[in-house]
Amino acid sequence: MHKYTFFSGKGGVGKTTLAAATAVRTAQSGKRTLIVSTDPASNLADVFERPIGPRVTEIAPNLFALEIDPDTATREYGERALAPLRAVLPPDAMKVLEEQFRSVCTVEIASFDRFTDFLGDTEFDHVIFDTAPTGHTLRLLELPVDWSRHIEEAAQGNGQTCIGPVASLQGAKAKYDHAIAMLRDPAETEFTLVCRPERTSVNELLRARGELRTLGIGNFRIVVNGVIPVGAGGPFANQSSSQREQVRRLSGRIDGPCIEVPLQAGEVKGLSALGRFAAIAFDGKEDSLHDGFPGTSIYKGFSPPYVLRKMVTGGTGSRTVVLTGKGGVGKTVAACALAARLAREGKRILLATTDPAAHIGAVLSAEVSSEVRPVTGYPGLFAVRIDQKESVEAYKAKILSQAAASGHTGEMLAVVKEELESPCTEEMAVFEEFSGLVERDDFDVVVLDTAPTGHTLRLLELPYDYARQVEMMVAVRKDDVGAASAKGKLDLLVRRLKDPGATTFLLVIYPEYTPIFEAKRAAEDLKESGIEVQGVIANFLLEEDDCSSPFSLSRYLMQQHYLKVAEETFRLPIFKVPMLPSETAGKDALGRVGRELLGEEDFAFAAAGRADQIKGGGA
Repeated sequence: MHKYTFFSGKGGVGKTTLAAATAVRTAQSGKRTLIVSTDPASNLADVFERPIGPRVTEIAPNLFALEIDPDTATREYGERALAPLRAVLPPDAMKVLEEQFRSVCTVEIASFDRFTDFLGDTEFDHVIFDTAPTGHTLRLLELPVDWSRHIEEAAQGNGQTCIGPVASLQGAKAKYDHAIAMLRDPAETEFTLVCRPERTSVNELLRARGELRTLGIGNFRIVVNGVIPVGAGGPFANQSSSQREQVRRLSGRIDGPCIEVPLQAGEVKGLSALGRFAAIAFDGKEDSLHDGFPGTSIYKGFSPPYVLRKMVTGGTGSRTVVLTGKGGVGKTVAACALAARLAREGKRILLATTDPAAHIGAVLSAEVSSEVRPVTGYPGLFAVRIDQKESVEAYKAKILSQAAASGHTGEMLAVVKEELESPCTEEMAVFEEFSGLVERDDFDVVVLDTAPTGHTLRLLELPYDYARQVEMMVAVRKDDVGAASAKGKLDLLVRRLKDPGATTFLLVIYPEYTPIFEAKRAAEDLKESGIEVQGVIANFLLEEDDCSSPFSLSRYLMQQHYLKVAEETFRLPIFKVPMLPSETAGKDALGRVGRELLGEEDFAFAAAGRADQIKGGGA
């Protein structure tokens, strides 16, 4: 057995469930097992049905778990790095270093540093990593290489990195070099790449496999999760044939077999269910998990489409609509459908994605680039994706140009250039692109399709982090007009995000426990930043008349139960999107989803006086 196992894939493919099931199975075989979540929006605790948190926690005999918390990791990392310096540096110098360790860079390096703790000598026989969705996992796995190189280059230059002197990081370099060796060693590490039998999910798996290979990682196991079982009936029947096509396509592109895991009739939660699921997934055991939900009543509390239309088009001036939620809930489809529908009605719309996986092109069935361009076949609709590598190069060029224009010496420009080689630059560059999109006023509506929850929350925290840094810069350099201008721009951005008259935040869920409670945590975190969520889109809904088989009826009753839970949890208008008979892609499918969400334009304000609907969410 390998020492380390990583579970990676597109959001919502079942990585956490499969990782947790594997951990239960390994622990029950007598191996001392640790499962680590590297996802900022971890739901390990939801799957195991018990609290976990940022400390190694025993949850069953031989089974331990930990969720890496960025805030805790940052605080502890800063203290470890600064403690040895307190005895030798004067207070003024320590104050500068402490401010440096409050930078946005430290969050990324601290979380990554905590991750590498478990790629060295540990007390465990087996360590399982439940990772964030693919784009962010690839970023995490690139970091050992990037930081090791950055420390080495800084040591040959001015001896400084963006988070402190090289001398304080030399021990970290050895640790990161060891992490690289472990990741690349097929005898030590296996990567389980998980997908759904869907086109975008398969494409992401294949892309991830290619990028991991460029990092020198090559030991893969392929799992196709959520395969519809024979006899599922109802809306699942039509999907089954398209699933088989995607499984065949994947099998033809990889070496070795695909492990096919059937979709269950109910949720997989708790130690007992995880143990049964492991036997189904990895032993081919004939079994099926059902929830039951006896006595479940039919949910009838959906808000009508005109309420959502008012949210996304109301007010004056340009408007921003931000969709967020767990990976795999259908954010991209909802964003594309809203944008396409509004453009069809004569509005000028910009659709943008901050997700590294960037699936909007596949959903639109059109080419989308890193430049704002019209979308072929959709008059009035423009689209753009943030390309991280292009963003970094543009950001570096901009900063160096500004530094040169400010009259800095050649020596100072060399220092700035060296600091820009920090791996942290990528996060700052993506934020710069994001803020530019939010500030666009040449469109009636800007619709943002975001990365899965944890990374979106991090992105939305950045204006506040940068605002604090810019305030510091203004205080230190009162004559710096550029710094004061930057602070003014950041203040405007923060005000716009907080203003419900300018920005609408919508949560996207499907009616199961994990998506609902991850969205709840996201709403609470947004509220702490002064941002109020205005509505909830419930996706992939089954219709009662279509559910005649035991399998489909079980899933329908589960959905009805969780729709009521969603109503009680959010106390917000809930808008429905039915499950379509095939993957949602192209103009016709998006048109249907757009009509479900926004209704027909003529009906938009037929009941505009019913303000109670907007506040209460009842039908």
